[in-house]
Amino acid sequence: MLRICWMLITLLLASTSALAETTRLRQFIRIGVLSFEESSKSLSRWQPTIDYLNQRLPQYQFTLVSGDIKSIDQLVASGTIDFVITNGVRLIIYQNNYHAVRMLSLRPLEGDPQFAIGSAVITRSEQPPVSDWQQIRSLRVVATMPQAFGGFQVAQREWLKAGLDAQYQLQNLRFVGLPQEALLTMLVKNAADVAILPTCVLERAVKAGQFSLSQFSVVLPRPSSHLPCLSSTELYPYWSLSRMAHVEEGLAREVAQLLLELRPSDLPATQGEYLGWTIPINDNQVVGLMRDLDMLGENNPLQILWQKYRGWLLISVGGLLLLLGYHMRVNYLVRIRTRQLQQAMTQNQQAAEALQQQQEQFYSAQRVLLSGELAAGLAHELNQPLMAINSYVVGCRMRLQQPGVNIVALDHALESALQQTANARDVIKRIRDFSHKHTEKRSHFLLNTILENALRLFSHELKRQHIQLVFTDRTPLPVHADEVLIQQVIVNLISNALDAINASSHATSGRLTFSLSQKAEQAILLITDNGIGMSDQQREYLFVPFCTSKPEGLGLGMIISQRIIAAHGGEIWTQPSDSGVCIGFSLPLSQGIQDE
Repeated sequence: MLRICWMLITLLLASTSALAETTRLRQFIRIGVLSFEESSKSLSRWQPTIDYLNQRLPQYQFTLVSGDIKSIDQLVASGTIDFVITNGVRLIIYQNNYHAVRMLSLRPLEGDPQFAIGSAVITRSEQPPVSDWQQIRSLRVVATMPQAFGGFQVAQREWLKAGLDAQYQLQNLRFVGLPQEALLTMLVKNAADVAILPTCVLERAVKAGQFSLSQFSVVLPRPSSHLPCLSSTELYPYWSLSRMAHVEEGLAREVAQLLLELRPSDLPATQGEYLGWTIPINDNQVVGLMRDLDMLGENNPLQILWQKYRGWLLISVGGLLLLLGYHMRVNYLVRIRTRQLQQAMTQNQQAAEALQQQQEQFYSAQRVLLSGELAAGLAHELNQPLMAINSYVVGCRMRLQQPGVNIVALDHALESALQQTANARDVIKRIRDFSHKHTEKRSHFLLNTILENALRLFSHELKRQHIQLVFTDRTPLPVHADEVLIQQVIVNLISNALDAINASSHATSGRLTFSLSQKAEQAILLITDNGIGMSDQQREYLFVPFCTSKPEGLGLGMIISQRIIAAHGGEIWTQPSDSGVCIGFSLPLSQGIQDE
C-alpha cells in the first residue's frame, strides 16, 4: 500500500512539473482592448473571448489588456501588445504610425458593421428644443474626452459642417471623463445642458433601469434603417481587430480563422455583446472624418518620432537646460561673490553700528517713559524741601528785623535751609542721571547698591502708599555690568509691582519682598509683591512687544528688560507666588571684585 502511495505522489509531481514546463514554454500573446467601462466590466465582457482562443490555440497564452485611449496608445507605441481591438480612428492612427494591419471587423448586436457608431447629442426633455447647432454655443456641454470617437469626434465633425468650431466657440465645453453614464446623471441633476455620448449608450442605460427615456431628448435625430438607436450624426464603421507589425502572419491567420468561426450564440459573443466577426469593412468615412478634424498629420515622420521618443527627448532637453542653467548660475555667482565679500565687512560694520544705536535709543526711550512716571511722585517730594527752605528764609528775615539778633539761632536756621537745598538737589540729580542719554559702559559693582539706589527713586511713593519693604536675604552680589541699564531693569520691575499693588482691591497693605542670593555662579534678585497677580495669558505674553494690561502702557518695559538682562548673559523669569507676582533675574557673578 505504501508503495502505491509513493508511485501516485511521484506521478503527481511529474505531471505538475510537466505542466509548469509547458506553461513556461507557451508564448504570451497580449490582446489590447480599448474600453470606456470599469475594468471589472471590461474583463467580464472580453475574457470569454480570450479563454476561447486559449482553448483553441493551447500552444499560446493569450492575455487580456484593457485600458483607455491613453494607455492603449502607450502600449501600442512601446510594442507591448500584439493585437488590439479599437475604433476606426485609433486603428487608422496605428496603421499610419506603427504599421498595424487590419484583420477583422466586429459585428454589433444592433445594426450593420458599416453603420454602427454615431454621436447622440442629448438634452433634458424639459429644455427648449434645439433646431440649429449654433443654439448650443451658450449651453453647458459635457463629453468624456476629446479623443472619444462616438463620444465627441463624430459630433465635432457634424458641428464643423454647420459652421460651429467647438474648440473656439463652445465656451462652456467640459471633458469630465468616464464612465459615460455619468454624463446622463449630470443632465438629470442640471449640472449640464448638453451631453455627447456614443449611440445606443442612452438606450442601454434606460434598458438597465438607470434612467427613463422621458427624461431626455436627442437633438436633431436622424432616421436610420441600419441602427435602431437615436443618433444626431451620420453613422460610422464599428470596431476592428488589428495586429501589430511584429506579429507573425501565421498566428494572425489562426486567430482570424477562429474568431470568424464564432456564432452569435457562443459564450464569447453573448458575453462580449457582439454577434461575431466579419471581414474588414470600408473605412473611407473614418478617413474623411479625420481629414476634416485635421488628424491625418499624425503620419508625419517627425511626429511619429516625437510620439515614440518624446519621453527621452524631453529628458535630454531638460538635462541640457539644467546643465546650462547650472553653468550660468555658477558664472553669475563667481562674478558677484567677490563684490559681496568686499561689501560684507562694510555692511556688517554698518549693521552693528545701527543696531547699537537703535538699542541705545530703545533703552533711552524706556528710561524716559519710566522717569515720566516717577516725576509725578517726585514733584511732591521736591515741594517739601522748597517749602522748608522758604520757611527758614522767612524766619531769618524776621529775626534780623528784631532787636538783639540771636546769631546761633539764625545760623542754625540757615544751616537747615542749606540741608533742604541739598536734598532737593539730590532728588533732581537722581532723575536727571536716570533719564540722561547713556552709552553702555560696564563696571564692577554690588547688585545690592543698585537696588538701594532704585528704591531711593521710589521713596516718596513708598511712603505715600505705606508700602512695607521686606528683605529675606541680602547676600552681597558683585557683578560686572552696565550700572545704569541694570538700574533701569530694577526700576521697571518695582514700578510694575507698585502698579499691581494699586490695582489690587483685596490687599490691606502693600508689601514688596526682595531676595538677593547666589546660585551656581549667578547673582539672583527676586522681587515679590502682594498685588493683583498675573493670569496665565498675561504670563504667556509677558515678553511680547506691545502686549500690556495697562490702559496707558506701551508694552515695551518687559521686553526691554529681557534684552538688557540677556545682553549681560543672564535670564529673567516669573515664578509661582502665594500672592501677587514674583519676578526675578540673574546675572553672572563677578569673581574677586570688591564694591567700587
